[in-house]
Amino acid sequence: MAVHLVRHGEAFASFDHPDPGLSERGHRQAAHVAEWAKGTNARRLAVSPLQRTRETAAPIAAALAIEPEYRDEVAEVFDPTMPVAERVAMLPAFIASRWSEQPEGLRAWRHRVIETVTALVRDADAAGHDTIIVSHFVAIGAVIGEATGDDAIIPVPMANAAITTFATHANGLRLLRAANTEHLPAELVTGISSAIAGLVRPP
Repeated sequence: MAVHLVRHGEAFASFDHPDPGLSERGHRQAAHVAEWAKGTNARRLAVSPLQRTRETAAPIAAALAIEPEYRDEVAEVFDPTMPVAERVAMLPAFIASRWSEQPEGLRAWRHRVIETVTALVRDADAAGHDTIIVSHFVAIGAVIGEATGDDAIIPVPMANAAITTFATHANGLRLLRAANTEHLPAELVTGISSAIAGLVRPP
């Protein structure tokens, strides 16, 4: 069985808003994810409690007739109560860096995300069905990095509503596909520029 990590749809605001919901285009992206989800055998939906992830998950939950589980462990890396100016100042440099360069608190956050996703993959195997997790590009990138041995905060470009799929492996997680956007029309592939800075990092 697999776990599918979905990045939230396009938000109506960027880093300068503490907890934005989806834009009109973001809602359309979420609808396409819901259509894709009908082709899975997912019976569990774990969701970051932030507004943009909740709104992305809503049509998935309706399409699959399941209740979302709100999980702080897959929420955004920075607390939404952080002052906006502080967030705007630090986030670009952060996503262009590596986990090994981060303070203990952030590395502990990464470990918690990975442990949570690994547990959900194992639960899916035991239950015989897939699980969908709606989260954020830093959290999803952390899990990709763990599975591939990449220390970068953002190991791959990741569009809004992109889907990354993992299965279990003897030593943890196995990446099946990263940041897939085949379920989206070309005009709805957005948000890569907000994450691509993570690929431009010092040697």
